[in-house]
Amino acid sequence: RPDLSELEFEAVRRVMESGWITSGPETDAFESEFAEMIGAPGAAAVNSATAALHLGLVALGIGPGDVVLVPALTFTATAEVVSRTGARPVLLDVNRQDYLLSPEIVQKFLDGCSQSPDGPVCAEGRVRAVICVHYGGRVCDLDGLFELCDRAGLELLQDAAHSFPSRDGNGYVGRRGPVTAFSFYATKNMTTGEGGMLTGDRPELIERVRRMRLHGIATPAHRRAGWHYDVVEQGYKYNLSDIASAIGRVQLQRATEMWNRRKAIHDRYQKAFGQIPGIRTCPEQDASAYHLYTLEISPEARLNRDEFIAALEERYIGTGLHFIPLYRMTYYRERYGLQPADFPACEEIFARIVSLPIYSAMSDEDCDDVIHAVQDCQKL
Repeated sequence: RPDLSELEFEAVRRVMESGWITSGPETDAFESEFAEMIGAPGAAAVNSATAALHLGLVALGIGPGDVVLVPALTFTATAEVVSRTGARPVLLDVNRQDYLLSPEIVQKFLDGCSQSPDGPVCAEGRVRAVICVHYGGRVCDLDGLFELCDRAGLELLQDAAHSFPSRDGNGYVGRRGPVTAFSFYATKNMTTGEGGMLTGDRPELIERVRRMRLHGIATPAHRRAGWHYDVVEQGYKYNLSDIASAIGRVQLQRATEMWNRRKAIHDRYQKAFGQIPGIRTCPEQDASAYHLYTLEISPEARLNRDEFIAALEERYIGTGLHFIPLYRMTYYRERYGLQPADFPACEEIFARIVSLPIYSAMSDEDCDDVIHAVQDCQKL
């Protein structure tokens, strides 16, 4: 649920009264402020994290004949953008404890590849890149992944749709690497309604993404002195409006406040659920953005996962499931011939996991209702 204050409404009103409501000076300011906050050399605002990942792959030259490694426990966007370039997404299992793609899992896959002068080659093609997903706001082992990818000659892209403002060492996720994709969808930690941001440490890549996001036009309208414009490469319609950027700038100012509230709710849940038999609480990580709060319902619990969800619904508590693994989706299963047995960690997580409500506008009373409902369900 979005956390919007009067400040966001005032910002939208200001932009609408200015007469310039599509991509323009407000979006420029949003990009600069976002990059400055997380310590990234550059940023490009787009209309979704999906767009950011797609543009990042295209800008890196990923295409037909290439393979990109993707965790199976993610939303479809992470893999579908790979297919959109003509490359092949290859799904990998995740770490059982934290649900993240680890350097060890990637290395195990690469060990089964042959080596060519251009890098690792598997049955599906030449391995060019890895997309890691910072699931729920928890951060992958970036030091290990960057070291591994550098050694193997691979690009590392970060799907940070859940991960603003997750920490990366002394800074924030998105401050290093060629491509990090953030989401500002309505359910995310900060929102612009629909929106996203690509950050990266290669200025030429950022500039190319800025061109491609609006049809490959060399100079955007708000920076042109006259009527002339030029299309210098094929592009897309992925730009972010100034109305959305105005909301984003205010949300950025409120980011610490909203993160603090999410952490407080997370901590209350951890304390309340930590001693309930048959329940595994959310994996802890201080660097997290606390986007999701998940429980695992073990086989020893009084209710299985589906019964637990139904019991919560009877008590008017909504839940989510993050995620149904991609190999269980009709499209991926039929196109790539994937089998659940090849993903044992994902299978076990999927059978047990449930996401509870957590959002920065959540009241103490609503938090209490969730806690009491979970405790009540485990007495059934």
